[in-house]
Amino acid sequence: MDGPECPACGVIYLRAEVRAATRQAEAREHEAREAARREAEDQRQALHEALEAHAAPTFVPPLVAAYPTPDSATEGITFHDDEVGSEDALEARLRLAVLPVALVIAFLAVRSPGLHGMLRIFLTMPVHELGHAVTAWFCGFSATPTFWVTHVSRDRSTFMTLLLAGLSGALVWQGWKRRRWTWLGVGAGLLVAQAVCTFGLTHAQAKALTFFGGDAGLMVLGALLMATFYVPWGHYLRRHQLRWGFVAIGAAAFMDGFEQWWAARTDVDRIPFGRIEGVGLSDPSTLVDVYGWNISRVIHWNVTVGVVCLLALGALYLRGLWTARAALRG
Repeated sequence: MDGPECPACGVIYLRAEVRAATRQAEAREHEAREAARREAEDQRQALHEALEAHAAPTFVPPLVAAYPTPDSATEGITFHDDEVGSEDALEARLRLAVLPVALVIAFLAVRSPGLHGMLRIFLTMPVHELGHAVTAWFCGFSATPTFWVTHVSRDRSTFMTLLLAGLSGALVWQGWKRRRWTWLGVGAGLLVAQAVCTFGLTHAQAKALTFFGGDAGLMVLGALLMATFYVPWGHYLRRHQLRWGFVAIGAAAFMDGFEQWWAARTDVDRIPFGRIEGVGLSDPSTLVDVYGWNISRVIHWNVTVGVVCLLALGALYLRGLWTARAALRG
């Protein structure tokens, strides 16, 4: 690199200036590294002291420091708490009104000739036939429910007995394993019911119970469908709003059976005796003409099943109100 030289020592001025600029840049870079090292060392020291003292670090990250200071009037209150509180209040009002309103609407519907026919065709007959099938399964028979008739095997089925016992036993095992005592109790109750119906009843008694299980199962399954409204928070039926449909179907099914048999206490003509085209004798006619039940017995047992279901629903209703009020107080 050529340029003017110093007349005294012969140093080229341009080269000296470049070396001086390089030294200055290196000095600034060294100072920056030293400053960064000292800052990191200070933060490590502060963190070490905080950990030794079991306290939070004394330095605050820049993003945290940029947050606004919380207002003391709203401190401790979050939008999540507000949402949960409003949900609890809404659920308390729903548990107060939904079940009684559903039963009243269903009662008015079954008392209306036009609505009752449509209600039976589209909602209650499938539940009625499922009642036949479930009763047959617990008595050891294989059964296939259809829309208007349930096909039941002539003899008891070992496969169906083992299958149902296995499902109930699995419910008991899962209840014990997961400490879900309700599951365990329900599974044990189902096993006991199956043992009584399969091994404690004769073939004729089991067949008669299967025919009785149409309207009786209609009321029991209807009550169970209504009970799904009280499933806990986060349950699949609640998250997907399925419990509303089950309440409507359950109320219609329960009231269709209960209103008829309650009225039959004073009006025997309400009992559907006779023959159904393409099916055969109706369920009450089969119980009376084939299995020797008298009319009073048919009415008594159907009314008893309906009243027991109502009492169970009442207890569940009161428990639901209690838990909703407890959630609001909490």
